[in-house]
Amino acid sequence: MHASFANRFLALTGFAPMRWQSRLFERFVDTDLPDACDIPTGLGKTSVLVIWLLALVQQAENGEVHLPRRLFYIVNRRTVVDQATNTVERLRRRLVDPANYEWRDHAEILSAIARTLRGLSATEGPPIALSTLRGELADNEEWKADPARPAIVVGTIDMIGSRLLFSGYGDGRYGRAHHAGLIGQDALIVHDEAHLTPAFGDLLRAISQEQQRDGRRDGGADTPARPIRVIELSATSRGGAGGCFSLEPDDGADAIVRARLAAAKRLRLHPAPDDQVTAKIVECAKAHDDARCKVLIYVRSPEQAQRVDAALRKSLGEGSGERIALLTGTIRGYERDRLVEANSVYRALLSSDAPVERTVYLVSTSAGEVGIDLDADHIVCDLTTLDSLIQRLGRVNRRGGDGRCARVDVVGDASTRAKRSELETAIAATHSLLQQWNAHTAEEIDASPGHLRRLLGNVEPEVIVAAFSPRPKAAILTDILLDSWSLTSIETMPGRPEVTAFLHGLTQDPPETFVAWRKEVSALHKAGADESALDRWFRACRITARERLHDRTDRVKSALAGLLKSHRKTNDSIDFPVVLLDERGAARWSRLSDIVGKDFDLAYRTLVLPVQAGGLDRNGMLDAKAVMPPDGISLDVAEEEGAGGERRGRWLCRRSPDGNERYEHLLTGQVRDDIPAGLREHERIALKQPDEVEDEAETLDLILAETARQSALDNPETAGARQTLSVHTEAVATRIAVIAERLRLPDPIKAALVTAAEWHDRGKDRPVWQRYARNDRGTGPLAKSATYLHPRALGGYRHEFGSLLDAMADAELRSCPERDLVLHLIAAHHGWARPHFEPRAYDNTWTTAENDEAAAGVMRRFGRLQQRYGRWTLAWLESLLRCADAVASREAVESLNPLPADKVET
Repeated sequence: MHASFANRFLALTGFAPMRWQSRLFERFVDTDLPDACDIPTGLGKTSVLVIWLLALVQQAENGEVHLPRRLFYIVNRRTVVDQATNTVERLRRRLVDPANYEWRDHAEILSAIARTLRGLSATEGPPIALSTLRGELADNEEWKADPARPAIVVGTIDMIGSRLLFSGYGDGRYGRAHHAGLIGQDALIVHDEAHLTPAFGDLLRAISQEQQRDGRRDGGADTPARPIRVIELSATSRGGAGGCFSLEPDDGADAIVRARLAAAKRLRLHPAPDDQVTAKIVECAKAHDDARCKVLIYVRSPEQAQRVDAALRKSLGEGSGERIALLTGTIRGYERDRLVEANSVYRALLSSDAPVERTVYLVSTSAGEVGIDLDADHIVCDLTTLDSLIQRLGRVNRRGGDGRCARVDVVGDASTRAKRSELETAIAATHSLLQQWNAHTAEEIDASPGHLRRLLGNVEPEVIVAAFSPRPKAAILTDILLDSWSLTSIETMPGRPEVTAFLHGLTQDPPETFVAWRKEVSALHKAGADESALDRWFRACRITARERLHDRTDRVKSALAGLLKSHRKTNDSIDFPVVLLDERGAARWSRLSDIVGKDFDLAYRTLVLPVQAGGLDRNGMLDAKAVMPPDGISLDVAEEEGAGGERRGRWLCRRSPDGNERYEHLLTGQVRDDIPAGLREHERIALKQPDEVEDEAETLDLILAETARQSALDNPETAGARQTLSVHTEAVATRIAVIAERLRLPDPIKAALVTAAEWHDRGKDRPVWQRYARNDRGTGPLAKSATYLHPRALGGYRHEFGSLLDAMADAELRSCPERDLVLHLIAAHHGWARPHFEPRAYDNTWTTAENDEAAAGVMRRFGRLQQRYGRWTLAWLESLLRCADAVASREAVESLNPLPADKVET
């Protein structure tokens, strides 16, 4: 075992590494990454995060870094995303504060690791960046502030996969290529629980192969390409990924491996027809009620989970409610967060050592099967597929070695079903396999991990495949599709498909719909906000995952139809305005009565209801009878909080004829004379105009306010601090030079990036832009302002197009060997030029013919460069300049005192 690795692993995690972890570390140091890791549940396969980080440190100390600098940990379960985030946060706390008394014995080692990691970065800050992408908190932006800083990004397939395909959910023009570049280059993508989402695994391999072809086309040692690397993690591998890393016989010498492989689990089958499954599950669960233990109850559908939950509460009697919790994938994110963070039943199941005074029960669907460190004493469940059953078994007596023996009761009988879907056929194959194993024992099957692996080792591979969940067909990825997605400056394009099918496969699963509640829906509708304003608002104030619940589209429509019917019992003409968001975040109006219609397409849409509609029960699930929310349940939970207070807030601004303004917080009703310190306006929508108010006494606007620092990182064009053009240009050029040096980019690419930085904002010196930036001080041209006029003041002009015209005319730049790249980076640094600009972006200080010629050149140049570098490499090079721009803008926000917070003029 590598001595320094063992000491460092212990310092970071508090545990000594196992043999398999040391072997995997050696492979990482050699940049010999496996395609897959098949490690049994409970043996810490998520430690691949630590192994990558320590191997990166080792390579840096050896003088040459070949591993990717960013690790994207992707798993299609939101609760697992949160759990992985917590794991990495604990790791980072040790690196940020190595002298903390809890781990001060390792302070010297931790300090050395932190120094090495900081030496890789191009900016000041923590030794490692950590971000979570599951639709929450508008993303803390750490992963894209410094592309040289090692970073771990934890997220879901939808949030990361859509961005990889230039189609980030909710992303605007600026973010699509930016995020695709940062995810699609210099990145290790770890696809956890890969057996659950094989279509996404196919997609990752296809992209990797495409990037390898791109790299060969560019050719030579001076290529800047850093293709993605992919590792699949699973305790229930389907096969399909070659080069699999797994346990070896010598690993049994580790006591922890022995204990967990031998953890006692006895599985018993209980035949029951479908209409008696709920009652039998409750009977088996209730048998544990006097044992003071922790019981997990697994079922396949949310409806079944609700039935079991209700039947168990009724059977156990009054006062049992606090001992029962419900977890399904259809629960709204807010309630699911509260369950994970504060529910006593859930917290008890997270700890194998926590005793309980009375038996507790967690009723769960597959949302609680995968990757979560639940550790129950016993399990009761319905029949399911083999891969799902293995995952369920991994949540009971996980650690073993203490004499415990878990009882696993499996209820159902698949042999009685005449007509079977693909899923039911797989369940029947699993049932048949269990019956075969059961025939060789008395009444129970030894389901300990080690014995189960031996049983599976004696089964033909095709039998195992038949018992696994049906594998969806992968959508075919073509050059035409990739090219169409990469044209990110074109908002709508006929024939360009959404990316869902490519992330999840051509599944036979029914389509899903997302539902959220917002208080501003009614206000926007009452004010007659058009769909342009509506679209602008919901792109700025995005629906986050904690606001949403999701369920099958047919169930959503049925529940909402029932909800409307419940409302109409007291008012037969009532209806509600609703907002519909498509996969790319575009918003439009509809009505509740329309969307519940039989032919209305709600598939994969987000439906935003006004709070007056209700429809949410105490568990955070849709309820047709909940015309009013239960006590303690908030329908609108959009506000976000971060360190130091709110990062975002929605305010109503009332302006009197004399110009005085009063701000009322949309949710709390708090009234102020100004927006809280540290926040600035990000979006403003007029709700009333003077001629629409009877006495013309005031106007009313809806405002989204967020931190200036957040704006600077998300899009430096919205940074809220005064900075002259010369100072900003120098800052960006200095920053990009350091980034390029830290990344060890080829010299011609470094020079091109620095040159592009020196030219990127030249077009801001035009009078129209300086007026927009409120530069009336005569102090020379500004690059950033504390406040701006409304974008209408620009008349469509894009400063980067003006910068491009100036650069094209420069005689010295004509001789630059990377002139094409320089000009493209200038043109694309705010998301345009992929492949075009709109004519209204033209610079009227140049002739129409010169503008036309430049615009045509933009498109030809983009085509040449994408062919030369490949889609993701070109996007990555653009992203490097954007990062330098964003960091320089953020530093301006943090170091300068902005002007008084004048309000945006509309």
